[in-house]
Amino acid sequence: MAFLRQFLPSVFLSIFIINGCCSSNSTPLSFSCGNGLEFRYPFWQRSHNRDNYGYPSLGISCIDKTPKIQLGSHLYHVKRVNNSEKTLLVSFYESTDTICPVASHAVRMNSSASFLTYSNDVNMIHFFYNCTVYPSGVEPIKCLQIGAKHAYVFLEGSVPEFDWKGYCESLVTIPVMNKSIDGSLATSFGKAMNEGFELKWSPNHDCRLCEVSGGFCIFDDNNIQKFSCSCGQGRRYASCHNQGLVTSEFKIGLLSIGLIVCCLTIAGLVFYIVKKRRNGIYKKGFNPLPSSGR
Repeated sequence: MAFLRQFLPSVFLSIFIINGCCSSNSTPLSFSCGNGLEFRYPFWQRSHNRDNYGYPSLGISCIDKTPKIQLGSHLYHVKRVNNSEKTLLVSFYESTDTICPVASHAVRMNSSASFLTYSNDVNMIHFFYNCTVYPSGVEPIKCLQIGAKHAYVFLEGSVPEFDWKGYCESLVTIPVMNKSIDGSLATSFGKAMNEGFELKWSPNHDCRLCEVSGGFCIFDDNNIQKFSCSCGQGRRYASCHNQGLVTSEFKIGLLSIGLIVCCLTIAGLVFYIVKKRRNGIYKKGFNPLPSSGR
């Protein structure tokens, strides 16, 4: 039994490490607004995020079973989420005109949206509304003409030299997808606006360290730039690595070691039993030569 006494402590230690100090964190629950679009960490549902899991800029409001996300001071309709690519497609919430919509405000992302950026497929377009004087040879937006006042739209970097601010009532800049611009922008801008624009999310440095260590970021209501790392069982630290917790990859490694030790133990036990039985058979069948009596 010396063999078992040697290996059993290793087995128990491996089981303790895997199931005790390295217990995995439970992923925050996913949710849906009722339209079939599912959200999960780092998204969170406003008014339901008691533990503040996720990124501040990824709070979702469910309005009439429709998911809305806030950028700046305005809400936008979330049309699609791709968790593997970490992108979401959003469009103007208040836009109901699918042919000739008006961009009532520019799209701005304030400090709370620091975890969000435009994807590489996004381009900016500039609207100039109610221009009383306008350059010749430039195509106006015919469906937005009001009497003698014209409206114009241009891609980023292609705005003609002109005193637009001096002769137009408003200037609005919004993002659109490059692929949604088909032909003349003056006629295809409605399609581009309704298709929306793509955003991508990524954690900041502190939050990235937390997630790599196997934790989930929790932000502070009073300071959205301040994070703690949820490491399971109610524990919060700057990083789960700092408290002896390990990543899932390392847990798999520990589990593999535990399995190897268990297999070696079982093999040793079988070998011990077989050897014991053979020795017993040998002793039972062995008849020593009688002494000569000398």
